[in-house]
Amino acid sequence: MLRKVILFGLIAALAVVFGFISFRHAPEVAVGLVQRYGYWQILAVVVLFAVCLWRSLRDDAMAAARNWRVWVWPAALVLGVTAFLHVHERHEFKIVMDEVVLQDTAMRMHFEREAAAMVRGYDLAGNFTALHIYVDKRPLFFPFLLSLMHDLTGYRVGNAFVLNALLSVVFMALVFLTGRRLGGWPAGVAAVLLIASIPLVHQNVASSGFELLNLVMILATLWLGMRYAERPDADRGGAFILSGILLAQTRYESALFILPVGIVILYVWWRRRAIDLSWPVMVAPLLLVIVPLHFSVFKLAAASWQLADGPGADTPFSPRFFYDNVGHAMNYFLCTDGTQPNSILVTLLGVAGVGFFVLTLYREHCAIFRAQPAQAVFCIFILGLLVHTVLMLCYFWGQFDDPIIRRLSLPSHLLLVLAFLFVYPRLIGNRARWRVLIAITGFFVLGFTVPSVAMHRYTQENFAARTNAWLSDFIDTLGDDSALAVDTGSGLQWFIHRKSSITVDVVAGRLDNYLFHFRNHTFRHFFVVQRMGSDFDHGTNFPSVDDDLGDGFQLEPVAERTFSPVYRIRVSRVVAIDEEKAKAWVVRRGKAVTLTPDMKSAVKKSEAEALDRWFKLLP
Repeated sequence: MLRKVILFGLIAALAVVFGFISFRHAPEVAVGLVQRYGYWQILAVVVLFAVCLWRSLRDDAMAAARNWRVWVWPAALVLGVTAFLHVHERHEFKIVMDEVVLQDTAMRMHFEREAAAMVRGYDLAGNFTALHIYVDKRPLFFPFLLSLMHDLTGYRVGNAFVLNALLSVVFMALVFLTGRRLGGWPAGVAAVLLIASIPLVHQNVASSGFELLNLVMILATLWLGMRYAERPDADRGGAFILSGILLAQTRYESALFILPVGIVILYVWWRRRAIDLSWPVMVAPLLLVIVPLHFSVFKLAAASWQLADGPGADTPFSPRFFYDNVGHAMNYFLCTDGTQPNSILVTLLGVAGVGFFVLTLYREHCAIFRAQPAQAVFCIFILGLLVHTVLMLCYFWGQFDDPIIRRLSLPSHLLLVLAFLFVYPRLIGNRARWRVLIAITGFFVLGFTVPSVAMHRYTQENFAARTNAWLSDFIDTLGDDSALAVDTGSGLQWFIHRKSSITVDVVAGRLDNYLFHFRNHTFRHFFVVQRMGSDFDHGTNFPSVDDDLGDGFQLEPVAERTFSPVYRIRVSRVVAIDEEKAKAWVVRRGKAVTLTPDMKSAVKKSEAEALDRWFKLLP
């Protein structure tokens, strides 16, 4: 054992040096390692996890198969509620950048086995070839799973929605199993219904983002940890540890859950009065090295933090953001008019649940940690979720009522539901308590959740996401035809459909190159995508400053979609180009004043005033 301890210490030290010190002054080298070997690292972890998971569940799976009748109704519940999650939401892009970049990375993993995203590519003789790639800041687990979908079924943009549909079944099954561990079968039913009462969950299961996978891995790691603490062995421990490693590579902040995983391992050693250095524990530090290496992206490109999106923000996390973010969180969690995808039932029960959880843990922690190992692991992870919530509230862009940021509150929803299920049987002793909770939750889902998700007012204001979804449908209609699109706002959308795209700035900077290809008909279609505003006084529409190509380009509209009276998206075909006028436009654009934040704010104010005028003039 002494030799094992020394060996583990050396491995951990090697991992720390390699991950945090060796490339401290050479982040580009660290990012290059992620690009070349990230796919193979995540593949190795997934294979090891699958082996340990099967070995740890094999006996229970056999027992469940022999008593399959017992599981018929729970399975029907999980499948039925999962189907309900998908009924009222269109399966389309919900977030501006995350989903498209994740698909871009998955495409590169599928075709090249490289953990990178494409930002410049062209169709060369039928082969879509990347000319410029980069390592994105987003973790690799979701793109890896999506690349497996492409491997098995062929490359399709829609595979991301299929993947999340499959994950939604796994998610609801884990919700049921976790609830069942807390209070038996009725608690599992109540847990499923409480989660289904949250419209934000409906929105994300119908997306192509990594939020659902993050919830799946949090619950999977928690559930596997509870099983490991009850009966420690190498297979259960391996499944738990490897699940935690995958969780750390699902979302940026999910690396935080490495801490609860480590505490659980130490807790199990403490209960057994023995250190168990099985092979998963020994290799875990090396398998985690990729996490700090990948975070080198933020050192290489400080803009990756997107601090410019938060006025006055000079650091991503700070306690000074907490107060304002709590106000935004209250606006979100306590909303009752359907403009936020929240569940007021989960909010009220969950806030009380978190409060009583802290009190219960304070009073009963000795009994729980000495005699109830599964409950102890549960408490450790609830504390981890609580720390996660506080961290998000200290994030410069942590406004939970923001259409783009709401998804960051999903782990907090999990915290509210699980904390309440933990304390509920301790607060209510009546045997009918679960039936009452199930009835109340069922009534709430029918009376409040269904109208909210059917109306989905909370999705209509995210014009960028709706633009991506509409544009994706348009690009699909092109089939195998080659195209070069000038699209400043949604350029990556064309790449994941294996079409070429450039920005207006590229056209202005390389006008002669663009003219050469236009004259020689290099591409079958030359498109321009423009965001259009409205001039109500003259009854005309005009392109935004970013999308304006001047008067040298003769455009023929081929598709258009209006999202609001002051915002529409138009796709036009380039019919002809007056080269002299186009060159004059380049000169004018070079002399144009760059829009400052104050000028952009003024533009938004004028749009709001125009929209208000439109409403007042309704007949």
